This record gives sequence, C-alpha cells and structure tokens, in this order.
Amino acid sequence: MARPGPIAIANFSHVCVGVSDIERSLAFYTGVLGMDVVFDVELDGAGLDAVTGMAGGKGRMVGGLIGGMMVELLSLGDVSALPEGPHLGYTNISFRVEDLDATYTALQRRDDVRITTPVEIAGLRMFFVYDPDATPIELIELPSGARTTDQLWRPPA
Repeated sequence: MARPGPIAIANFSHVCVGVSDIERSLAFYTGVLGMDVVFDVELDGAGLDAVTGMAGGKGRMVGGLIGGMMVELLSLGDVSALPEGPHLGYTNISFRVEDLDATYTALQRRDDVRITTPVEIAGLRMFFVYDPDATPIELIELPSGARTTDQLWRPPA
C-alpha cells in the first residue's frame, strides 16, 4: 500500500500565545510590538471545554496583526507557565525588522521590557524581547536585502 501524501495546506493562519493577564499582555503587544487589534472575544461553552479539557472553562482571546501576521493572545485563567530556556514544543515567534540596531536602541530606552543582547547566528542578526509572561519574541534582521526567510534560504532559481 502506498504511503499517503501530505495534506493540502491553503495558507498560514495565526500564532496563539497563552497569557496570564490579558490586559497586561495586550498593552505589551500593542504598545511595544504595534499589534493592530482585529478582534476581542469572550470564550466559553462546549467547544472551549473540548479544546482545553476544562469543564465550564471561560477565557478571552484578542487577535491582531503584527507585521501582517495574525497573533492571538489567549487567556484561560490559572495555567502553569513553561520553564524558560530550551524546551520541546513552541519556542518563539519571530518578526523581521528593517534595522536591528535601531530597534534594539529603541527597546533599550524602555523600562517596561526585557531584551537580550543582539547576536549573529547562521548569517542573520537577532535578539529577543520578552512579553509580560516571559514568552520570547525573536526580532531578526536578514542579510543581503532578503525580506523573508524563504528569500534568504532559497536563492532565486
């Protein structure tokens, strides 16, 4: 029997980030990363219970665009945090910036964010900024005029 091929993916949808305090996180994602809020919904009912495994659960989700990418902030109440540092599963969101040095300098001036020192890895420069729940957000500058990572890694044919 032949192995079935891959499923058909139409396009990227969104990244969902679990947060402990939706208002604090919303202030960070809009005020620091420039999120353009598209929706803000209260969550409850059988669908939420099935997805979370929490009977009678309630939550709130706020979604918005950052750099043209949909990011959804999800608050479900008291949920344990992942340990910091390398781990399996989701590790970070990454956004490209035009000028990494200017971005780093602008974030250094803020007293409400934590950032790492810029480094170069595999030809691209990057650093991390952390949201209020210590979720890492990678900010990168691509070399050679590349605007996307596929342009960087897949040269024109």
